[in-house]
Amino acid sequence: MEKELSRVPRLLSESYNSGLVERLYDSGGSVMLDIIIYLCGNHIRDLFGESWFSIEDFCNKMGYNRTNLQRKLSKEQLKDLFGKRSPHYICKDINGEEISHPIETVFEAALYKLGLENMSYPVSTNEGTSYIFIQILTKFEIRTNFKTKKGTKRLYSATLNNLIKDSVYTLYNLIESQDYRELPSKYRYFYLELSKMIYLIKYKIKTGDAPSYRLTVDQLAKLFNLNFEENKERKRNVTKVLKGINEHLRFTNFQFKYVKGANDKWAYTVDFEFSQETLDYFDERYTAMFTQRFYSDLLWRYAGLAFPNCAVGRDRVNKVEDIKSDRNLYEDYLAWANSPQNKALKEEVY
Repeated sequence: MEKELSRVPRLLSESYNSGLVERLYDSGGSVMLDIIIYLCGNHIRDLFGESWFSIEDFCNKMGYNRTNLQRKLSKEQLKDLFGKRSPHYICKDINGEEISHPIETVFEAALYKLGLENMSYPVSTNEGTSYIFIQILTKFEIRTNFKTKKGTKRLYSATLNNLIKDSVYTLYNLIESQDYRELPSKYRYFYLELSKMIYLIKYKIKTGDAPSYRLTVDQLAKLFNLNFEENKERKRNVTKVLKGINEHLRFTNFQFKYVKGANDKWAYTVDFEFSQETLDYFDERYTAMFTQRFYSDLLWRYAGLAFPNCAVGRDRVNKVEDIKSDRNLYEDYLAWANSPQNKALKEEVY
């Protein structure tokens, strides 16, 4: 069977964004998390413009039931999400008449909510690393005939923050979408943890370190939302969940065992390992080479456009490094890269 590897921002599985993910889950299960993942995949496929998609497109890719996503939220649920004032999508029809469409379904509420949430993003400079907070979605549009009562197909366009788009090239992990779709929604966040494990273990192998990854029972119990006071019960249920997750997986199977942590009296730490076959599976090969070359070439061409007096050669190389290391210059580059400007040039580079 053909691979279906997808890139997801590493930001989603990092500890500094765990609070955000918990809020997203509390607000609507895994839907908001999966919208981010879906849009990242769309960005890779559609580099030169907005990508319109239907709810069916999203369901087919991410493993959802359309009826569940089109369910209307109760007044209490909308209040929990947005406060006293429920949002409306305001637009004009072809005659210029204003239309006010209530945001009230599970799917549209999730899209709207992502425009209100911020994600932590690490920025490295010569002085060290700092964290900035970026809006997840910067734009959200609906294309349909709101006036008809017939089941007109509704299309959506949602724009991720440029820094999140950039992470799909520079700071990402790989998931196997065929496995991801099969997992119950409550365990999908843990799958992102698995994708991080695979990345880190492959890195450890390259550096000669032990190829394993450890999490405590308490950490896993929090991930799985298991609330048991007794350690024995907590450990037993963590084991049950891990075995259950493994049964859903065909390509991301893992092995685990309990070991004693640094200050543990009992074996209360879980040691994760993956077979070499699984580690080898998570390799984009030529896709990664092509994408990296495109990313590098695009930045090179931008440096020539933005700084026309910068000669090709060492001066251009230095200017590219300046852009990478200066947050303002780099964000200017991202704004250009994700705009319709110089579309022919971008297609030529691609």
